[in-house]
Amino acid sequence: MTKTERKKISDQDIRKLVVARLRTLSGNKRVSIGSEGEFTKDQLIKNVEENSEIGKKIVQIQLEYLQALKEGIFFQEEVDVNNSPKSRHNN
Repeated sequence: MTKTERKKISDQDIRKLVVARLRTLSGNKRVSIGSEGEFTKDQLIKNVEENSEIGKKIVQIQLEYLQALKEGIFFQEEVDVNNSPKSRHNN
């Protein structure tokens, strides 16, 4: 596979990634998802595994978070995939 080719990731693999991330949450915390209500870690995992509407929203939120992290939004950095991150304050 060349650098420009991208491997397709299945929905099931994405859900497995999200479930793995959710398993790292503290068991005594609840997560609020807009007007949908509050959910325990186990409820979040169950919804993702069952691919329910809430589960799909959780996956979307996680993917948006990971994309923002990749783009350096949380660290005020610009990410160039060919070079190391550059701080916006140094430009």
